[in-house]
Parts: sequence; structure tokens; C-alpha cells
Amino acid sequence: MVKTMKKVTVFGGTNAKNYTKDIQNKCSVLGKYIASQNAEILTGACLGFPYFVAKAAIAQGGQVTGYSPAKNLKEHIELYKFPTDGTTNLVFEDHTEAPFLKRSLDMMPFSDVVIAMGGSWGTYVELVFSLFYKKDIILITEFGGAVEQFIDSYNFFGSRDYNPVVHEGAKLHIVETVEQAINKLGELLK
Repeated sequence: MVKTMKKVTVFGGTNAKNYTKDIQNKCSVLGKYIASQNAEILTGACLGFPYFVAKAAIAQGGQVTGYSPAKNLKEHIELYKFPTDGTTNLVFEDHTEAPFLKRSLDMMPFSDVVIAMGGSWGTYVELVFSLFYKKDIILITEFGGAVEQFIDSYNFFGSRDYNPVVHEGAKLHIVETVEQAINKLGELLK
């Protein structure tokens, strides 16, 4: 029997100007671990947390598929100013409406586990998609941002929502550090 490669989607903040060497190193540790588990990484083909994780995975021989909001490579580089060295495979979008949302939604069916760190609106929306797609979601709280807001929203709506179908199926795994995320990911990839 052929074992299919697991896919780990990495969401997170993308403003690479503000990430310290320590944060980049933590992301690198995660990327190397994912590659060592023979799991493919899915990202939004952007900068920031996902980029640092992806680059480290690629350096270890890992596979990274980036879902770009661009229609082609030229637009990916020139319009969005996104890198190409954080992916081994780029998937381009063929639509004009909400390309950032669409690319995030497009990768959800293929994802086995989602990991999120920090982030803003994009990460928050991606976590909502992950919830409705009923994924295992590892939320790393040490970076704050959208991850913390999502946890608060999940708890708020979970205590008031009369439609349990929304909360059934998805599994939130809240951890504080990248090291704890790696331990949880190891359990989920078995």
C-alpha cells in the first residue's frame, strides 16, 4: 500500500520587516521538522511566518506548494512582490474577485493539519475556513495576533452558538510555543 504524503498548511503574519532572528529561527525549526516527517507544506506563497517555515523545509529537501493570489509568475513577483524561493511548486489563481481569500480557500480541501502563528485579517479568515473544513488546527499563542483573537472568538461563539455542527469536527490544539506545536504535530501526523 502506498502511503500518501500528509499536507500541513502554515498560516501566519506576513509582514517580514518585523520578525526578529529569534522568530525566524523558531519558524526554521518548525519547517525542518515538517520536512523530516515527509509532509508537504501548503502556504499562501507569501512572506513572514509561512515563508520562514517553508524556506527551512526546502533547505531540508521538503516540498512546499504555494497558493499565490496572482494569475501568473510575473504578477506574483511584480504586483504582489512575493518571493519564489519559499516554494517548490506555485499554484496560480484564475479569478479576479478576492484572490487572497480564494487562494486560502483553495488549499483547505488538501490540508491534513493547519498551523497558525500570529497574523492579522488574512490569518483570521484562514482559521475560519479551517474551522468550517473541520481540520485539526494547531494555534501557537506565543506570537499573539489573529491566533489569540480567533481563540477568543471560538470560545465566545462556542458558548452561544445553537448550531453545534459548526463546532463539531474541527479540533483546536492550543499551544504556547513552536516546540509544543511540533510535539502536537508529531502526534497528528502518525
